[in-house]
Amino acid sequence: MPKQTFFNLPEEKRMKIKDVLIRYFANKPYSKVDIEDIAKECKVAKGSMYQYFENKKDMYIYAINEAIRLSLELIKDYNFEYISLFDYVEKSFDLTWEFFIKHPDAYLLLERSAFYDDSPYKEEIEGLLKGKTKELLYEIIVKNQKTGFIRNDVSPEIILIFLEGATWSIKRFFIELAKSRGVRVTELPRDYVDGIRKSYMDLIKKGISNI
Repeated sequence: MPKQTFFNLPEEKRMKIKDVLIRYFANKPYSKVDIEDIAKECKVAKGSMYQYFENKKDMYIYAINEAIRLSLELIKDYNFEYISLFDYVEKSFDLTWEFFIKHPDAYLLLERSAFYDDSPYKEEIEGLLKGKTKELLYEIIVKNQKTGFIRNDVSPEIILIFLEGATWSIKRFFIELAKSRGVRVTELPRDYVDGIRKSYMDLIKKGISNI
């Protein structure tokens, strides 16, 4: 969590520091990020960075939290109150693509921290990333069970574990595929991605659907 001195800065300066932190941690391994380089780009003294944050870990956690916040902004106007579980999972695909296009560095930071984190805080970061969406997904599962849309003979906790694991795995599949082809995820052929998504959704529906 940034110190109060950071929040006392003018908004333009805070936004600059936020953007630079996200970009550096998104494009370099944690061990290779140099705070002096960040300070130079932000046009502040290196010592000032430690007046705004406790340490490098604090800067890293802040950058990840800001990237998560940007991703959640895309769904803030989307009404999940009555959405089916399957619509939610399907919508997540579209939101991921939209997030990448609007905030590529923030997307890359979440990708790196989720799958390629080399920091000493891997477990803490993993819990941070998954915890933000877990509560919403759990509520949707419970509502879908009550309406009879999905099976209720399986505990919502187990369905949550299943969906979390499957969702992270399919994202990793696309990320690794894009890397192997030397392209961005959004540059993968859309018809191919849609085919994989359809198969993925069919598998989920046949596994837990009550219809």
